Amino acid sequence: MKKKLFTILAAGMAAGLSAQVKESENILDKLIWDDKMLNILIDTRVDFQADFQEGDVTDLSFRGQTIKLWFVGEIVPGIRYRLRQRLNKPQEPLREGYSAATDQAWVAFDIGKRWTITAGKQSVQFGTFEYDYNPADIYLGTMCFNDLDAYKTGVNVAYRFAKQTLNLQVVNSDYNQFADEEYKNKALALNLLWEGSLFSDVLRTRVGYGAFQHNGDSIYSWITAGLQLNVEKFTAELDYYNGRRNMDYSSVVGTEGLGNRVVQDQSAAVNLKYDLGKWKPSVKAVWNQRYDKEYDATAYTNAGIQALVEFYPFSGLVKDLNFHAMYSYQNTDYKGQFSELADADVHTALVGFRWLFKVK
Repeated sequence: MKKKLFTILAAGMAAGLSAQVKESENILDKLIWDDKMLNILIDTRVDFQADFQEGDVTDLSFRGQTIKLWFVGEIVPGIRYRLRQRLNKPQEPLREGYSAATDQAWVAFDIGKRWTITAGKQSVQFGTFEYDYNPADIYLGTMCFNDLDAYKTGVNVAYRFAKQTLNLQVVNSDYNQFADEEYKNKALALNLLWEGSLFSDVLRTRVGYGAFQHNGDSIYSWITAGLQLNVEKFTAELDYYNGRRNMDYSSVVGTEGLGNRVVQDQSAAVNLKYDLGKWKPSVKAVWNQRYDKEYDATAYTNAGIQALVEFYPFSGLVKDLNFHAMYSYQNTDYKGQFSELADADVHTALVGFRWLFKVK
């Protein structure tokens, strides 16, 4: 009797284990083969770039501007995830438990049709349309776009209504641009963002406010605003940033040991684009100003212009592959403490290709 009972129990356990293994195999099969659950993409841009300053070639080389690996999918309806890892960026230092090369690692939960909660490392909710682009699609960026710490760990709550989305985000504010060294382990940032659509998408908005803790007594505030106009094949974007942070800009003014200083930064950009189908020309102008709070004076202003053309020759699986050519000019005018420095003029020309392609 005992032998029969043991045999029955053993058979039951084996059947249960077999079912678990099969269920695990089914989940693995779904993850591997179901495109909704797992998509793997490689994001790359390679350019041949030449920089000229005062008539001399200062740089002439091939550049891997971007090499990123994406994992994206929807586990079940309403639960999505994204992991984006840079392969051409140093893995150190480790911050927030993530590598510095980990741009995004988040899970989003839809609650009904109006609410979404996103948790993990994510884009900081700054405004402007420039900031919303994939960095690989930016050729001439504003000073604020180039320097702001764009990805932090935290939680974002989004509420959608009438083609508008309101975002409330709380993330770490531990980066030395914002947090005092002795306060960084408990510094947080609060960000509000309005993503708007008006007149059937003719006008779109990205308007944000951010409050970043510096220490127990002060915050660094940022206002970021973007307005986009869409008329048939023409798009115009106007972006503006204004905020306070700590920056060491020694390399810009050629002074060693300037150190981290409190600055008030402003940037503005106008981007005009026209969609001709396979050809997409655009012109972009940028303006930047750095005001040094300790010197109580403007350190320098910078202005630049870019002419760009992108060519998308293919369709289907390779529709996102483009070839591009760009020329830009930038002038830096030194002021205040650095007014004796001569203006810096930089010309840049590049040609290359950009491809976000699906591996699986």
